[in-house]
Amino acid sequence: MNRKLLTLTLILSLCKLSYAQDSIKSFSKEDLYWYLDNFHPIGKQASLLIKKGENEVRKTKGQLDPSLFSNLDQKRLNQKEYYNLFSGGLRVPTWYGVDFRAGYEQNQGINLNPENKTASNGLMYAGVSVPIGQGLFIDKRRAAIKHAELYAKSTFLEQELMLNTLFYEATIKYIDWVNHFNQMQLYQNALTLANDRLLGVIQSFVGGDIPAIDTLEAYILVQVREMSFNQAQLNYQNATLELSNYLWYEENTPLEITDQLTPPSIDKLFSPQEISKDKLKSILNDLKSNHPQLLWYDLKLKQLDLERRLNAEQLKPTLNLKYNMLNEPIDGDAFSGFSTQNYKWGVDFNIPIFLRESRGRLNITKLKIQETNLEVEIKWLELSNKIKSYHNELITLEQQIQLFNSAVSNYFKLMEAEKQKFFMGESSVFLINSREATYVQSAIKLIELQAKFQLAVAEFKLASATWR
Repeated sequence: MNRKLLTLTLILSLCKLSYAQDSIKSFSKEDLYWYLDNFHPIGKQASLLIKKGENEVRKTKGQLDPSLFSNLDQKRLNQKEYYNLFSGGLRVPTWYGVDFRAGYEQNQGINLNPENKTASNGLMYAGVSVPIGQGLFIDKRRAAIKHAELYAKSTFLEQELMLNTLFYEATIKYIDWVNHFNQMQLYQNALTLANDRLLGVIQSFVGGDIPAIDTLEAYILVQVREMSFNQAQLNYQNATLELSNYLWYEENTPLEITDQLTPPSIDKLFSPQEISKDKLKSILNDLKSNHPQLLWYDLKLKQLDLERRLNAEQLKPTLNLKYNMLNEPIDGDAFSGFSTQNYKWGVDFNIPIFLRESRGRLNITKLKIQETNLEVEIKWLELSNKIKSYHNELITLEQQIQLFNSAVSNYFKLMEAEKQKFFMGESSVFLINSREATYVQSAIKLIELQAKFQLAVAEFKLASATWR
């Protein structure tokens, strides 16, 4: 299927959002998160990590798969059969290091090694190999499977970290989009007011009520406001393109934000005490048991402990006991000749004299565990202080927003009062413009503070990994 660019407006209608067909739709933060959760390629990439972990476990557990084996070796020379060696059977490894084996041998020939000689009906055997020294409690096979299982668990944490970063980056672009849209609207309203005032000033000049210089001042203000609006419009258009990079649909189809989709008012995003002190305390108390980065360190410590156990096991001598019951079939009956006196057994023993390699590996692993424990404490302190810092910033920004809300309201009252004085002939265009400019600047500052508050919320959620 060819990649095609669908508009987000169409997708929202497919999702049955309750809007009229031709109306302007508001795109909320929850809508953004829905698209990130369901369609973003990074989310799919994170899911592939989990499948990779599952297959790593499956691959490693293959070491415990039963296996069939056989071997045939023949030699003929000058029409004589020097030897004909055949063996085959089944090997069953187990989790506890015990291996079971059953098989059949049939060997014949004029130059056959006496120890390989069997009856004409062959030789059946069944036996077991048991490690009673090194490998009794853990061996490389069991350690590899445990490592694979821990790796599979770590892929879930990697997925959470990838999504944590994705949600943060997308939220930053969304806040930027909302911020520039609200500023653009404010400048657009200010430009409309300046144009209306220019028309009124021209009419007053024509009527002889004010001097010509006032028309020039009103026109300059229109030009300044138009420049501000154009810049705000450019910022909004670029922010729209940046946010579109995070919007995808089925079959990896990129989406585009059109003019039919607009951000909400930034006032609607502002939620006082969004993160309460009780919530902060709960997050900090559960940080080590909930945060993906700290849980990743926990898995790393488990892997190192597994490595420590394996290295400690290497200090033991190798002592493997092998025992096989033997039986020669008689006239096709596999068990008629069975006797407990027919067997083959053996012992393998080995131990290095100084054990320097094993002791060195064990000590290195212990040092790695100490190092990782220190890293855990450093990371925990770093995350805790980051979370507290962003929470303090949220409290301060909330206070500033409340103060600026009051200030903007008061600046608006001063501007309206100045207009009334102007209509009564007690003010000038210069004073009105000055009051209006102060009001616009304070309103822009308020929008920026509200955006900064949302950025601090995003930083808090990034540090605490609490998007869900």
